[in-house]
Amino acid sequence: MKNWKLIISAFLLIFFFHTPEAEAQVVKRRTNRVVKVNRTTKRKIRRKKRRVRRRTLRRLPANTRARVWRNVSYYPVGTMYYVARRGVYARAFPPRGFRIRMAAGALTRIMVRGAAYYYAAGVFYQNVDDEYEVVSAPIGAVITELPEDAEEMDFDGIPTYELNETLYRAIDDGYEVIDLLEEED
Repeated sequence: MKNWKLIISAFLLIFFFHTPEAEAQVVKRRTNRVVKVNRTTKRKIRRKKRRVRRRTLRRLPANTRARVWRNVSYYPVGTMYYVARRGVYARAFPPRGFRIRMAAGALTRIMVRGAAYYYAAGVFYQNVDDEYEVVSAPIGAVITELPEDAEEMDFDGIPTYELNETLYRAIDDGYEVIDLLEEED
């Protein structure tokens, strides 16, 4: 059953990303499949997606403390993070490797192939040394609902959603992670 799902996912991704100028290349790294996409292909994908208003804040709630990682200040508000940009605070996803001791909001525990993951607002975490570390979305993880800033894409009539460089597809129980998008260096 798993092989069947992987074959269909791979076919849909190859069909969608195949363009004369650039082709997507599926690379196996660690246990996650990653789709490497060059910049022009990624721009085409983003143009095809419907526009969703990004979340911004003019002011942060009182007593919000920055969590600095690699010289970037991330401000946690609930389960989401914001960074300062041009006089406002824009929604941002913390990068892989970012660690927190305690989550600002409630995390949902998800088991994928025997490993425990935690999920909140488009970000997956794993428990490492009594801290939560941001990790890549595990392929096959099922979440009950997506944040409202997930962008809908159409893969040959099949609705797919992109959020935080992760592709989801709607299933009966919620949304399943089917692949990861990663830009080539």
